[in-house]
Amino acid sequence: MDSTVFVLVTDEKYWNKTKRTILDLRTIGEWTGIIMIICVDFSLPQLWKDFYNISEVHFPEIKEKHELVSLLKEPFSDTIDTREITKMNQWEKIHVFDPFFLQWNRVVFIDSGLRVLDKVKDTLLKLNYRNQFLAPDDGGNFISPNPDKLFKTQLSFSNPTVLENVLNDFGDILEKPYFLNCIWIYDTSILHICKKQEMIDGMLRYPICKTNEMTLMNFYLTFKYRLWKPFPIYKPFSNKYLFDWSEYNHPQKDTIWSDYCLLKYPHSISLDQP
Repeated sequence: MDSTVFVLVTDEKYWNKTKRTILDLRTIGEWTGIIMIICVDFSLPQLWKDFYNISEVHFPEIKEKHELVSLLKEPFSDTIDTREITKMNQWEKIHVFDPFFLQWNRVVFIDSGLRVLDKVKDTLLKLNYRNQFLAPDDGGNFISPNPDKLFKTQLSFSNPTVLENVLNDFGDILEKPYFLNCIWIYDTSILHICKKQEMIDGMLRYPICKTNEMTLMNFYLTFKYRLWKPFPIYKPFSNKYLFDWSEYNHPQKDTIWSDYCLLKYPHSISLDQP
């Protein structure tokens, strides 16, 4: 039988959002297996560890994120929201590819605050993950490729020399679709192909990532190693939507939370609602 671990990454600032996702996993998600929390700058409250049967792991801080800030000095001229300077703990998500996780067959990563709205055994764990990396297409489920969500939107054009290096190393990628990294599943066998240290090294080699670790992960998992497979639109054997960023992404715009198995930013249900 395949062994599986659910993984979340959080710093102390995001702990309240992490708690919501843990509650969802243990209740409506009905996940009774291991939930591993990568803690960035704090330790989990013992009460939560005991009551919800969660575990924690700590990795050395990714120092390159500070070097990156020094290298950039200021936000990109074409920045999305200055996250390349202000949201550096996002880079700690690269630890989800640490060899530590080779002790399981399958890793399921979920962002803190993402709502789990259906049983995981009937949704995420039904997907074929063998020898691949699964994640949603950031272009959405209904237009592929979405002309408004091609990989060029994830790159800063403020440094032409670095952009040229990217295109030389990864090929003609500007007009290609790419994955959203708020949730993903992978076969741990890919850790022998795409290695954590290679991605960390890429942080300083390619300092034009407008969405930090998400852009970088796509360099390797999508374009270099071609491991990415998009999530399906629907829950297996159902007409219920597997995942979306929010209900507003649906072209009909009349869906609510109960039409989905997983939502990143739901509008018809709040973080405070069970």
